[in-house]
Amino acid sequence: MIKNNKGVTLVELLIVIVVMGIIAAFSIPAVGTIIENTQKDAILADALSVENGAKLYCAQTTCTSSQTLTWTNVSPYVDGLDTALYDIGTSPGDTVATKTSAGWTVEMERAGNASGDWEFDDADAGLVPSATTSDRDDVTADSD
Repeated sequence: MIKNNKGVTLVELLIVIVVMGIIAAFSIPAVGTIIENTQKDAILADALSVENGAKLYCAQTTCTSSQTLTWTNVSPYVDGLDTALYDIGTSPGDTVATKTSAGWTVEMERAGNASGDWEFDDADAGLVPSATTSDRDDVTADSD
């Protein structure tokens, strides 16, 4: 007698579901890491834009060896930076970039500063955007 098996058994269906669950268990943390690194890269890119703006400002004006610049000084030389994302320029005297012997230190922090926001500032190590490494350790999560 010939059986005509055209359907899928319950065991086969359960095996497929278990395999998909195992794949999801490995892929979800990997996607989270990719998103985290992308956020860090965005902050570093914005900090590098501010540093380049500070360099352009000093190329057109006279800057001292320890120059401190505000967002008002740097903003004409920075294109494409969404200031709504950062707490920069909220007060006229807010320091954004400081020229040091190591280079330009940039202070930037995400607006709102809620838990999980990424920040790039000199409170951690006197960060110079152009001297950052590719391991993304220069951008930290603020847990305040």
